[in-house]
Amino acid sequence: MTPEKLFDTTADFYLQLIHPDLEDAGFRRALDAFCELRGELDFDLALALLQDRNWRSRLLGLVVGALLSEWSLAPAVVELIKEPIGISIVPAGAWLMVQHQRAPTFSPEIDLSEFDLGLFDGEVVWILTRLQALREGTFTVDSEATGPNFKQSLQSQLALYALLCSVN
Repeated sequence: MTPEKLFDTTADFYLQLIHPDLEDAGFRRALDAFCELRGELDFDLALALLQDRNWRSRLLGLVVGALLSEWSLAPAVVELIKEPIGISIVPAGAWLMVQHQRAPTFSPEIDLSEFDLGLFDGEVVWILTRLQALREGTFTVDSEATGPNFKQSLQSQLALYALLCSVN
């Protein structure tokens, strides 16, 4: 499948990925329909979406990567945070957190000096400090924690990626 075909097939599903609500029946239906595409998705598609300079593509790339459990995409996800485009920062951090929990050997080293920590109202540093805390074993999920720029719930993002990578 090509990125264009995925966008055509999923319509505006990417919008629901900004603030995913696993308790919402409409979101679950859209998510289930997305998961049915699994056989048509692959690493190359996920990578192409992640490397696009468009937050819509990046959100779809993250869910494709999680659904396929393509943890070798972790360096591309780190690059996404190094060169952030708005709404994809918190989802990318959540993806890396789930990846680290599921396949820590694929977790790339993160050097904070390589990031512009002030971007997007400090959302880059906000997500990276939580990722580091997870790696150090000191992270706890605060149900009220939202990214400072787009107010995306970290807990909701974590739940989405954990669910996707558990789909068989």
